[in-house]
Amino acid sequence: MARFDVITFGETMIRLSPPDHGRLETAASLDIRLGGSESNTAIALSRLGRKVSWWSRLPTSPLGRRVAMDIGRWGVDTSNVLWTDTGRVGVYFIEFGSPPRPHHVYYDRADSAVSRLDPELVDWTHLDSGRHLHVTGITAALSEGCLRTVERAIREAKQRGMTVSFDVNYRKKLWPPAAAKTALTPLLADVDILFCPVGDAEAVFGLGGHSLKLAKTLQKTLGPKTVVVPGSSDGTWAVDGDRDYHSPNIRAAEVDRIGSGDAGNAGILHGYLNGDFGTGLRYGSAMAALKLSIPGDELIATREEIDAVVAGATSGVHR
Repeated sequence: MARFDVITFGETMIRLSPPDHGRLETAASLDIRLGGSESNTAIALSRLGRKVSWWSRLPTSPLGRRVAMDIGRWGVDTSNVLWTDTGRVGVYFIEFGSPPRPHHVYYDRADSAVSRLDPELVDWTHLDSGRHLHVTGITAALSEGCLRTVERAIREAKQRGMTVSFDVNYRKKLWPPAAAKTALTPLLADVDILFCPVGDAEAVFGLGGHSLKLAKTLQKTLGPKTVVVPGSSDGTWAVDGDRDYHSPNIRAAEVDRIGSGDAGNAGILHGYLNGDFGTGLRYGSAMAALKLSIPGDELIATREEIDAVVAGATSGVHR
């Protein structure tokens, strides 16, 4: 029996934002939170009762300890973090806008400890304790060593009989589309489930069209059996083998959209691991909607709250 349902790794940064939709140029204070795609997904899975392990490479500094402590407080195992006396924790700043002003993200993550990751630093026997590996294109974009580590992780996982999911998670501030396509395309043939939002498919692979058609094209051209295309105005579409799936978006009042895709991925993986992909898509829609209503990158919600949204609950006052 595997100890962990899901193992994942990547960079989690310190997130700083001016309160009350303020501007960085005039802010007198900044709110501090954490942000990282893989840890966001790990925490959301943990909230569903899943056993999850997240690891990274962190400096033995107050900020490094804060990252591990804050992720671990939600029930995610962090015992395999690689600690180092050098490097730094990456930081990102976000200015929250409201129409017509967009949100703006500014990275300060160069030379972070995790960017110096190399597959030879990793004890790959940790994967012996997992059922499923989840990785993203963000980690692959951080450095050549990180790309090799993602490649090695997928190979090691498949050798152990694990299933693997991959979220393209394209970030144009980290690498150009051509570099992302060249690096990621060979990896995806060994992936079981691919998450590729509409915008990522267009930017990286030059593919467009309706989301269901897009999912089938990605399945055919890249190789994964299961492809999920979130981010459409009419919901999430997916193809699993020769079966088509759709889950409509759930209406939500946006408080903080960062991390909603990661929460949605967690819900879908929950169903996937249960062998019930259709239910997974419904959980994904519910968890993405819930995350929109919560400040911060992480979905901090109870299983009961998540199940209530899946069942169609609406807002109101619960006494």
